Amino acid sequence: MPPPPRWRPQPGELLFAFRRARDRAAMSCALRFHGQAYGWEAQFFERENFLCGRGGFTTRALAIQWAERERDTLERA
Repeated sequence: MPPPPRWRPQPGELLFAFRRARDRAAMSCALRFHGQAYGWEAQFFERENFLCGRGGFTTRALAIQWAERERDTLERA
């Protein structure tokens, strides 16, 4: 029996990108849907490296709402 295929992350949907004020670092936020059991996740990246994320949102709109508040914080950091 062949081994199961390796897990490959699915690309997220780019929600927005911006430059952080203090150091002009490239920042971005992507949304991912993990199915009904887990819901939506928003992930932030700094210079293309994972920075932070939060999941378990029941709707896309709630994930976007959280991401926009988090962006406001990160832009001023």
